[in-house]
Amino acid sequence: MRAIVYEGPGRLGVKDVAKPNAGPRDVLIKIRAAGICGSDLEMARGNRPDVMPPRIPGHEASGDVEEVGDNVTRFKVGDRVVAEPIISCGECRNCRAGRYNVCRDLKFVGVHIDGAFAQYLVMPEWRIYRIPGAFTYEEATILEPTAVGVHVVGRAKVSPGDSVVILGAGPIALQIAQVAKAVGAGFIMMTDVMDHRLDLARNLVADLAINPKSEDLLQRVKQVTDGEGADVVIEVVGSSSTILQTIDLVRTGGRILIAGLSVESFVTEPPTFWMRQLLKEVTIETSRSYAANDWDVAIKLASRGDINCRALVTHRFGLDGVLRAYEIADKKSDNSMKVIFTPWEV
Repeated sequence: MRAIVYEGPGRLGVKDVAKPNAGPRDVLIKIRAAGICGSDLEMARGNRPDVMPPRIPGHEASGDVEEVGDNVTRFKVGDRVVAEPIISCGECRNCRAGRYNVCRDLKFVGVHIDGAFAQYLVMPEWRIYRIPGAFTYEEATILEPTAVGVHVVGRAKVSPGDSVVILGAGPIALQIAQVAKAVGAGFIMMTDVMDHRLDLARNLVADLAINPKSEDLLQRVKQVTDGEGADVVIEVVGSSSTILQTIDLVRTGGRILIAGLSVESFVTEPPTFWMRQLLKEVTIETSRSYAANDWDVAIKLASRGDINCRALVTHRFGLDGVLRAYEIADKKSDNSMKVIFTPWEV
């Protein structure tokens, strides 16, 4: 089969590789669409020391069931499916509690094992789901960041009526915002430095979307919260500066959720962050991918129209367009949001 292969920092290319084989409880998926995530971009830069090249990247994937193992009972050839890209041991303390996203032997598809930027992918049957009836394959790839959003909103304990500030307006941030709205958030403010992302945020979900380069973010937050600060602040940028900013934006007794992945060194000196966290008695949580039931909730929300996945897909490439696709996704150029590979198209 043909696949995109990462061979080291800045080294991506299309190669002929062996087609994977399905085990007794596995499903072989013919990949129809796979999206580029920020973690794929960090890998290409060489910022993922947990990746051992050569590696096929990609984890936001959908397609058709091509083959099923002898012991597979839930799927048949021809089913349209989307993959939950986590392989966990199922036996450690966290797995038994449904927190397989922090399994002691976690393997993430496209990072620790070969991924979905290929014509085929093998997954255990318990890590795939049927695509909702009216969804295209491309829309289905957005169910993965939607499941991330479900997990984030749950970890942040967003409640009906809450004011929520989301730093960032990329694909994951937009799905977080849509999930927060679906669970009853009263007011959602989003920020970004790219105006086309703010425009989409306004169209989809945000009550207020601002560019902090042209507006005073702290003053706007105070304006809309009667000077108190937001009930919940969610950081999705992955920058030290925005992480530090969260403590200014949240109200006393509020909640901060750090969701942005960062390769930066995080440096702070008291009392700029931790002491102020103590004095404001702020709860700080983190979030990693998704865990038990998050995918089921994401699919349910998307199926009934509470979450818009289609609006995020802006660019499509065959595998041979890998360098241009990565360039657009990395630079966020051409008003891009989510860049998709379609492995069976030129």
